[in-house]
Amino acid sequence: MRPTSLAALPLALAVAAATSCSKESPTGPTTLGNVTCGSADQSVCPRAGLTLGFNGTTATPTIALANASTTVTATSSAYEVTGTTSATLPGYWLVVVGGNLRAWGQMGVLTGAFIADIPLFCGQQAVLFRFDNGSGTSYWYSNVTLRNCTTPLFRAQLTWDTNEDDTLNSDMDLHLIRPGGTMNGDSDCFFADCKVIEVPAGLEWGATGPAGNPSLDVDNVIGFGPENITIQSAPDPGAFPVIVYNYSGFAGTHPTVKIFFNDVEVARYTSAQPVDWPNNAYWYVATVDIANQVITAKNTYSGTPPVAPMARSIAMPRKLAAPFRR
Repeated sequence: MRPTSLAALPLALAVAAATSCSKESPTGPTTLGNVTCGSADQSVCPRAGLTLGFNGTTATPTIALANASTTVTATSSAYEVTGTTSATLPGYWLVVVGGNLRAWGQMGVLTGAFIADIPLFCGQQAVLFRFDNGSGTSYWYSNVTLRNCTTPLFRAQLTWDTNEDDTLNSDMDLHLIRPGGTMNGDSDCFFADCKVIEVPAGLEWGATGPAGNPSLDVDNVIGFGPENITIQSAPDPGAFPVIVYNYSGFAGTHPTVKIFFNDVEVARYTSAQPVDWPNNAYWYVATVDIANQVITAKNTYSGTPPVAPMARSIAMPRKLAAPFRR
């Protein structure tokens, strides 16, 4: 379990054991080469020439990771990292695979501390942390290898653009609904029944056995995300609704959902309006026919579930009174 707020982080930060990471002999490049970034990602595209560890000057923000190793092996798809920085503005995490920027998002900073759950891809990748101030940009660069894994057929990734404040967490939730299913029950993959760490057995969907079952990596309740739902293979036939819900009621949040097939991004949707209580708490993003790799955009908003909830569970299940990110 982890604290609900960055303010609760101890001064002696540690990478959580749930990450299942270990040091090993160096693998991967020691210098980052040219990175290809999409047109929508140019503002965060990392520069070539970064070397393992800290890259900055005395004038740019400091960055210190609790686990200062620059070569990490992980067996969990969510790589949990804590650290400190002299930056006061939110930073960015970035994942580069094969010279391509595959995923990125923001990280909040509170009293000099930051925390992030980095979504990993099978095999070796560069994981970068970036912070800016008026004098320039600093990076931390590590090589991270995810082992004992298979590339999922489907991934939905949620990030958003707000972070906790002094009174309220910014808690957005990602939902993947089984074809023909309803919200908040066993045909809905979300925080209550689908987190891989808390519910190892998970939901039984698709082909018999684990292949067609959905899995949520983490429930981020602080802000910015990410949250990832994956299905490895053998999905149910039909269209899976993808829905975002503003659980905490934090105002002014614009979520982004990225859809991946075989861990290659094929669609990206950013809400043009805030997903806010009371009338727009639900954003129905799209439906995805995973077996045929067909995406149909919906982009509708409502104050009630767009896919009818189960009669036994009309209200959204409650989280812990003092929620944790896991």
